[in-house]
Amino acid sequence: MAFSVRAALEQFALPHPSGEGQLTISVAVPTSPMPDTGVPILYVVDGDLLFGMAAEIARAMSSVAAFPAHYVVGIGYDAAYSDVLKLRTADLAPPIGAEALESLGGLAAAIGGARSGGADAFLTFLTDRLRPEVTARYPQTADGPHILFGHSLGGLFAARALLTRPDSFSAFIASSPSLWWDGFSILSQLPPFRERLAALPRQPRVFVDVGAREQELPTSVPDGIEVTLEEAQAQIRAARMVDAACEFATALREAGVAELRHVAFAEDDHVSAAPAAILHGMRFALGRER
Repeated sequence: MAFSVRAALEQFALPHPSGEGQLTISVAVPTSPMPDTGVPILYVVDGDLLFGMAAEIARAMSSVAAFPAHYVVGIGYDAAYSDVLKLRTADLAPPIGAEALESLGGLAAAIGGARSGGADAFLTFLTDRLRPEVTARYPQTADGPHILFGHSLGGLFAARALLTRPDSFSAFIASSPSLWWDGFSILSQLPPFRERLAALPRQPRVFVDVGAREQELPTSVPDGIEVTLEEAQAQIRAARMVDAACEFATALREAGVAELRHVAFAEDDHVSAAPAAILHGMRFALGRER
């Protein structure tokens, strides 16, 4: 096969687990040689935003043998950006209480906070509906490691998947996780997680990252989002992104996670941490730390 400057893309659609609408599934097929079995596969939530980046990193890194060849699967909505912001909240975030929702101010409307609550159903969709479909289409992945990547609310989703169903993936990359959601209620899952983890015959590998600049207060807000600068700054203070990620990683170690790496990317903020997380998170997930 000739060397390609872009990832090979295949797409198909599956019904949304809610019964309304469809999800667009994008698959980057390895262009590098791969074995007949045991090929790794990376599942990327927020596929509309992050799949292309993950696919190109996979192609580039496997072409120089820095990573083994692996599939990348993106789960997206094929919708306008303003709609994606709300659709992803519905699927990636657990329920939020009224007080916590009110504390988000204008951000709640921008991201559709009131529509949250579908995270557990979405995880079941990934494991029980999407994974068998991918395995049927790409049988080389059946016995390979299955890795979950999520950033921001997707990082929260990956963290919750780890805590509630640590056997659902071989590795979890929780990038800049929005642990602050619903007043950090996700931390209530840590005590039962210890027992779930201890019962596993094999532990997952866990990568938790954050941009070291994520607690710096913004001086402006993005266009098109009706959030005041004061609200944005208050949210940054309350989220404690850098501190919370570090504390979460420490709590995971104390719960018994043996193969864990926590990184605060020195020069990165919430947006620029994502590509670094894909690169370094996959390096760790695939056992290529060096």
